[in-house]
Amino acid sequence: MVRGNALNLKKQKQLDTELVYLQDPLKLAENTIALLRNDDNEKAHDLVRRASKRIPCTVSWNHLMKKRAQKPDAHTYTILLRGLSWHPHLKDSLPLALKVYHSMFAEDCPIKPNIIHTNAVLKVCAMARDMDALWGVAAKLPQKGPGAPNNLTFTTILNAIRAIAWHNDKDLRDEDWEEKSLRRQRAVVQGRKIWEEIIPRWRSGDIFIDEELVCAMGRLLLLGSTERDYDDILSLAEQVMGIPRQKRQLGEPREITDGEGTSLVTEETTVDRASRHGSSLLEVYNDHPEGMDEDETSSLSTPAPVINTALANIFRPKSSSPNISMARPGRNTLSLVLDACISLRAVPSAQAYWGLLTDPSGPYNVCPDSENYHMYLRVLRVQRASKAACDLIQDMHSGDLKSMQLLQPKTFRIAFSACVRNKASPRVMEHATPILHIMCKTLAQPDLKCLEMFRDLASSQVQRDFHITLNALREMETSVRLLRNYVNYGNEDVVVDDVTKTAATDFARRLLGVFDKVRQTAGDRLERGEKNYIMAQKSALDLWAQRRVKIMKEGKRYQRMRSGQIPRSAGMPLVRKKVERWTSGKHTLKLEDRAEKALGVGRRKRMQRAEEARERSGELDEFV
Repeated sequence: MVRGNALNLKKQKQLDTELVYLQDPLKLAENTIALLRNDDNEKAHDLVRRASKRIPCTVSWNHLMKKRAQKPDAHTYTILLRGLSWHPHLKDSLPLALKVYHSMFAEDCPIKPNIIHTNAVLKVCAMARDMDALWGVAAKLPQKGPGAPNNLTFTTILNAIRAIAWHNDKDLRDEDWEEKSLRRQRAVVQGRKIWEEIIPRWRSGDIFIDEELVCAMGRLLLLGSTERDYDDILSLAEQVMGIPRQKRQLGEPREITDGEGTSLVTEETTVDRASRHGSSLLEVYNDHPEGMDEDETSSLSTPAPVINTALANIFRPKSSSPNISMARPGRNTLSLVLDACISLRAVPSAQAYWGLLTDPSGPYNVCPDSENYHMYLRVLRVQRASKAACDLIQDMHSGDLKSMQLLQPKTFRIAFSACVRNKASPRVMEHATPILHIMCKTLAQPDLKCLEMFRDLASSQVQRDFHITLNALREMETSVRLLRNYVNYGNEDVVVDDVTKTAATDFARRLLGVFDKVRQTAGDRLERGEKNYIMAQKSALDLWAQRRVKIMKEGKRYQRMRSGQIPRSAGMPLVRKKVERWTSGKHTLKLEDRAEKALGVGRRKRMQRAEEARERSGELDEFV
């Protein structure tokens, strides 16, 4: 054992000595080729392995892999295709991905493509926004078997349709809303045709439907411009997830028109012909798009937005076999149904869905995330439900640590906006005050936007009862003090910028106006203690605001002087009073020195100026 270790150490020293002369990766690669030709594979491997710690050895490792007859496997192709999807902005990504994918169909290729490779190349096409290439790949998929499309295949296609429709809208102006609506409706009809093919596969057990696929179809329906599209999202959740509808279904579907009574029927495309003859959407193209006519290729991504009764009823649930597995709803589903209810202006239905899906003792028990909470707070804001918003914030604060971390400035802003919309209620301040207290306990510093909304809300209650406003101002005392300390001293992690300081000063001035409004409205009805409190608060706020304005003005002028935008003599009025005080007694000779020191002039220059002042005494007026 000792002899073996000694030999290994001796071998390592020999390799290290040889690597001294192989610091260039090119020379190392040439040396590796020479060793492999002499069948000294072990030495070549050890040499490259030790050199990998010092220099790049990619080329040398490639020579070793080829010598060992290491060929790419199925996983290698998957990594390559997925890597190309990460860089869709490169012009060679899509052609290279298609070239690699189609080369796998060659007879001499030992690796045949499976559905994983197909999904990877479909993602490249989707990221590159090339629907022609996407449909060309999808057309070669078999109906059944190992290479048949799965749930990820349809998810990629639906997301690609939605992304391209959304991206194309950016090219249009705001005035072209009719063209935007037509484009989006074409995308929705295209998605309905795909879903018409998914459901039979799901009922027969060929594929399973997960939440990602359901939400991809639902988000595509949200692009629609009709209530039928939004209502079908609720039917979609009931169809494949078993979530009972919390809103009555709309009546019979109607034909979609362009707003002038004209049916949206365009020239029949290849996709429409396939749907009319009952063939699969993925069998629309038998060849690669390069072999098709120009007219057919241009119509791949824009099928006619025709909707009929069959397409409108594809989301209605039917009696299915008990062996069919339903998709499990999650946070994405919760956000989807809330968005659909908002689009339908069905706020009570949104609250019912929230209670059904988030009930801990219910069948779904969805744990909401921050986006779910924000979406639900927006629903409550539409309904002016300030009490429900307050209860939700209190539940989040009293929950576990994870739910407390979801409390963000954005959360409190939406909650306060719900209270502002409900300012006509006489008890709205009872709902807004607990939210203010939780914000002061949760956030590192009070949010200025929230304080402004609370101030305006308190000011709106003066005419109803000035005591409500006065009590609200008392509740703001702690948060205002925290805001002043934050502006004065900053925070360890955050640097207070000038915009925030200016906004805080403006907030304090407007808050002074609320105190004046209370005093003017109440008049003689104010008690002595209330008057003293108002005067003390006004004095403190006014003094702080004036100090902040003076500091900001002096700071801006000093920065302009330092940058050379204005001459240093322009700063002399700032110290004129001090100069006048220095003109008496022993300070006369050091007047110029102290004035320059106040202006930030260097010590050596100040001493030079003081020496010149001794020589020309009596010229103080000219200096000032």
